[in-house]
Formats: sequence, structure tokens, C-alpha cells
Amino acid sequence: MAVPSTASAELISDKSQSVSLDRQAVGKVVGGIAVELREGYVFPDTGVRAADALEKALGEGAYAGVTDPAQFARILTEQLGAITKDSHMRVIFGSPFRNQPPPAASQGAGFEVKRLDGNIGYIHLARFVPPDIFKPAADEAMRNLADTAALVIDMRDNGGGHPGSVAYLISFLLDPGKSVHINDLIWRNRGTATFRTESFWSVATPVHYVDKPVYVLVGPKTYSAGEEFAYDLQALKRATVVGEKTRGGANPGGLKDLGSDIFVVVPTGRAENPMTHGNWGGVGVQPDVPAALGDTQEVAVAMAKGLPAPQLAR
Repeated sequence: MAVPSTASAELISDKSQSVSLDRQAVGKVVGGIAVELREGYVFPDTGVRAADALEKALGEGAYAGVTDPAQFARILTEQLGAITKDSHMRVIFGSPFRNQPPPAASQGAGFEVKRLDGNIGYIHLARFVPPDIFKPAADEAMRNLADTAALVIDMRDNGGGHPGSVAYLISFLLDPGKSVHINDLIWRNRGTATFRTESFWSVATPVHYVDKPVYVLVGPKTYSAGEEFAYDLQALKRATVVGEKTRGGANPGGLKDLGSDIFVVVPTGRAENPMTHGNWGGVGVQPDVPAALGDTQEVAVAMAKGLPAPQLAR
């Protein structure tokens, strides 16, 4: 999907600059957030309620004396989180993309691939980079593991990324003779109470990994598109999800510059699985086999070797 993407990865802000906010700057930031909430938030009623709350707080002097933009961003994020219960909704001081080079094919797509004892394939993936970079790396990874007896895909460190790349990796695991509806993103049409749907389906891949067990490892750091990967495969009954509950972020949104080096992410879309008609937002993905974070890989590998899960979950 084009930006904004689902469930963006965690944004890391650069707070190195020394900036002091005055009353005018504070008002401009609050006003800019209020516009985005009313015009773009995927849940319009909640957006209006959140905008009203910020403007009321401003009018009552709640931000008087706040001059540190990093502190201001934290305060606003906490207020918005309390109202919306949406972990993708946040205010950031310092562009998260400053001094960050664009992803390049030479840097790879973050795949760590190896074979474990027992002819079990293992993939660790920390992010879903855009499809043009992701697809060649996924092709290579799956070619290398196509002849394994089982596959473990580690999403415990995956902070999110591009939904098109999620659908592509899932496609390797599905019947190539069928077109499978994997996920939808429901986007709000800006300034209206109407919506449009962006659908993701399985696509052709150079190799296939079907009729063999797949285990997806998850934990508290698994977020956004990383959660979607586990949730979609769980809904398709194509993988066993092992580990601890994930964070619960399912509403994608883009970055809006508010001035004073302050930015806001207001989600303009939400995921909707075509089988469950829901998503993991606010609740996380619940593992099929609960396991302590440090034991998750051991549990999945033992299951792949044919040991019963109840003896392994801790």
C-alpha cells in the first residue's frame, strides 16, 4: 500500500534540537491536531471528541508553562491515548526520518534465515519494508527453505511496515491455485464520514510452502504489520501462533508536520480481516500456544519435531 502504510513501524524521534515553545506555537500545534482528528481520524465521532478535549484543555490553560516540545509531545500523546485507546495515535518531537537514508536493496530487507536441527527452517524478520525491496529478499529466503520439514517465522521483534509485503510473504504459504483474500484496509475519505476499501489478496510466488507446518513467534514487541502477519495466518488456520500477546495496533496513519518540529500520527484507516470481520486493535494477537518470551522458539521447534504442545507451553 502507498503511504500511509499499515501499521507503520515504530517511529523513533530525533530530539537533539533545542527548541522552546511559546504560547502561539502551542496553540498552532493543538489546532493542527484538532483539524487532523476531525477531518481524517478513521473513527469520526471519536476524532471530534478528542479534538474538543484538546481545545478545551488549551482554553483552560492546561498547557500554560509547557515550553519543552518533547514534554509537550508526551503530554498530548498521553491525552490522545486516554481518549482514543489507539496506540498508533501519537505526537512526536523531531522528525523520525531525519538523517535516515531510504531503504536500499543493498541493505537487504532484514531477513535472517537459517536451518535448525531437524530440518526446520527459521526466518527472523524485524520489519516489512516496501514490496519493491521486500519481494526479492523474500523470494531468496523462501527458496533457501523450501525443502525444510517445517517453518518457524519469528515476529517477536517486528515493529510493522507495509501491508503489501505482509500479503506477499503469506502468499508463499497458501495454495498457489487459489486467490485468497488476506486482509482489507478501510480508509476514511478525508473530511467526510464515508470510507473506501483497499484489499490485499495472495499473489504468485516463485516457490511454494504448502502442506507443511508453520509456526509464527510473537511477543509484546510484535506490532502493527507484524501483528497482521500473525493474525491473518491464524484466521486462515495456516499457522500456529506461539508466544505472548502482541501490542495491539491495527490503525495505519501518516505523519503530519505541525510546525516547531512537532509531528502527529492520526490513523486514517483500520484493518478488517475478511474472515473475522475484525482485527487485533487494542487487544493484540492471542497466541494459539502461550509460551514465555524466552521459551517461545524452543516451544515452536519442539512442536515442529512432533512433541505435543501442552507439554511445552509455560
